[in-house]
Order: sequence, then structure tokens, then C-alpha cells
Amino acid sequence: MLVLRSSSIAALGAGLAFTASSVGAQSIERDRGAHAQFLALNVAIGATASVARAMASGAPLRQTLKKGLVGGSLMSAGMELVGAQSSAARFAGLQVTAVGASVVRNADSGAHMFSDVTLPLYPFYVRLRPGSDAPVTARVSAGSVFRLATVMTQGRRPSMDWRATLATGAPVMRSPRWRLPSASCPWPCEGSFAQHNAGVIVYSSSAGTDYDLSRTLAHESLHLAQQTRDALLDAIPASDAGLARIGPVGRSLSRFVVVDFVMPLRLVDEGEAWVRGAPRRDSWYEREARAFAPGGERR
Repeated sequence: MLVLRSSSIAALGAGLAFTASSVGAQSIERDRGAHAQFLALNVAIGATASVARAMASGAPLRQTLKKGLVGGSLMSAGMELVGAQSSAARFAGLQVTAVGASVVRNADSGAHMFSDVTLPLYPFYVRLRPGSDAPVTARVSAGSVFRLATVMTQGRRPSMDWRATLATGAPVMRSPRWRLPSASCPWPCEGSFAQHNAGVIVYSSSAGTDYDLSRTLAHESLHLAQQTRDALLDAIPASDAGLARIGPVGRSLSRFVVVDFVMPLRLVDEGEAWVRGAPRRDSWYEREARAFAPGGERR
């Protein structure tokens, strides 16, 4: 029965990916080789993470791997939707990515693959557990709150773009700066058009003159999806385990807060670029974002 369900859901993921490709016709051509590579990479991440969980917990490897493949396929489909440059698809894509990561995280539990799903509405994580005593709960992301506080206390405070925020599922803010200071864009580069950090997107005031805002928001939303993938696979479980070790106070705190600073995939991204001696714009995360949403750095 699981085989049938898994194949059906995988087919659904492929259908979502095809729909995104059709709806969000790209004005800038995607690199087909890179696009296929990163579609496959997300499936591989799901499979690898599920196998690692099965080996650690002793869960049946075959069943766990099937769930990992389904989850990885959904993560790919979600990123495909995010990259469609459609504001309607951007929010849906983020949530599909989160559902896929949740399926991978649950792969070794022995329960239904959708028995415990976390959806991001930054700065919150909404947890859905149908049939439990608390079917819907929400926790705040410590990383997102810290980032929001940092942005809002800067000298030139950005303003909230509520329309883009609702379409994205995370705070999107417009800075009064013509360019945003960026360590990855040193002189003579004037700075970046937009930035994502910890579930918060900020774009510069030159939107619509020096760059296309819709393409750039799609690109930064891909980084948001990457953040969500890493948070659900790694940061949330690490936060829950770490707070539980503190004792009753930590367990009580974990009901309301996720200390989401442990991001192994982000460390791999930065380490891989450092080993190759590559500039930041050629790191894994940047290449993946361009594969799904090309042209975010162009007018």
C-alpha cells in the first residue's frame, strides 16, 4: 500500500514541477543541465537523510528510503514552484518544500508520512499533527526574530512590503539604500540588490530601475526555501534535542521557541566554496538558486 501511495505522491511532485515550468514561463532561459542537477540533488538529499535516520534508529531501510525519495521529490517540486516568478506560486512552493522536508524528517518514525508536518510562516513554524491532543501549534524562530531585530534597529530602517510578505510567507522589506552592503560583493561592486538571511528578505530601493524585482524576489525566495529545508531536516530536531537536555525548563521553552542556528547544509555550502576557492556567488546555494530562478542579479 505504501508503494502505491509513494509513487502517487512522487507523480504529484513531478506534476507540480511541470505546472511551475508552464505557469512561470522564464523570461531568462534556465541552464537545463544545472536545473536537472539540482532537481536530482534534492531527491538525493531526501534519500540520504532518510537512510541516515534509518541506520541510527534501526527502522526498516526500504520503507524509510521510499519516504525519503518522496520527500526529496516534493522538495524539488517546491523549489520549482518558488522559481516560477509568480507571486501566487511562491508561497505554495515554500510550503511544498516544507512538506517534503517534513516527510524526510518523519521517514524513520513508522507513522504516516504526513503525521507531523511543519510549515513556515516566518518568523513562526506552524506544526500540524492530525489526531494528536494538540493538532496545530506554533513556535517562534529565534533566528528570524534576531534577524528582524537587527534589521529594524539599523540606522536606515527598511519598511515592510506587506504584499510581497503575504505572497512569500516571510517578512519582505524595502530598504531606503540604493544598494545593500554585502561581504560577497566587494569593491568595485556597489552592493547587492537584495539579501536573504534567517527567514527575512530585504531588497534595495533601486528595484525597477537597476533590476527586475520579481526575478530578484524569486531568487531570494529560493534561499528562503533552502533555509527551510535545512531548518526542518536539522535545526528544529537539534533545537528540540538540545533544549530537552537542559531539563524541564528547556522542554517547556521548546514548546514556544525553536533555536534554529544549527544549519549543517549551510555549513556544507560555505565549506564547499572555501575548499574550491570559489567566490560566494559560485557557491552551492547560489548556483542552486540560479538554476531554479535565473536572472535575480540582472536588470
